[in-house]
Amino acid sequence: MLKVLDDYLEETILLILLVLMTSIMGIQIVSRYVFQNSLSWSEELVRYMFVWSAFLGVPFCIKHGLSIKVDQFRNLFPIPLQKILMYIDKIIIFLLFLVLFIYSFKVVRATYLSGQTSPAMQLPMWTVQISVTVSSLLSMIRSIQNLLNLVRGKTKLEQKDGVLYQK
Repeated sequence: MLKVLDDYLEETILLILLVLMTSIMGIQIVSRYVFQNSLSWSEELVRYMFVWSAFLGVPFCIKHGLSIKVDQFRNLFPIPLQKILMYIDKIIIFLLFLVLFIYSFKVVRATYLSGQTSPAMQLPMWTVQISVTVSSLLSMIRSIQNLLNLVRGKTKLEQKDGVLYQK
């Protein structure tokens, strides 16, 4: 069960959010143009679901190595140093998301204590803002997994023309 969660957590949540957002907006369009009756809550809910999906896309990309990178600097060095820089890269990413986690937690806590709610649905705003905290935590986990895979040799490295590539 944990392996399934590890392999498909972000994908499953992102797929569910996409299906729900598409369905809700489809219902909103039909309701507005066919029945001349607009739903007051649909756009707000879809907006918050989109926020969640955007932030959950970050750990998904980290897990699959799909993040945008500028490797030109690293590629200037010899292969052994390039490998060391790959380790450093993973550590920096982890530290970045650790800082983001700490500060996002503080923001969520302050919003929770303030009792702020959304305009249309009266949804507690901390439920939207906690998406950054959850995403940061998952990103830290994925960064650690990537680092461990690199250390254990599970990440395939390919050398071509004096440049080290991750596969």
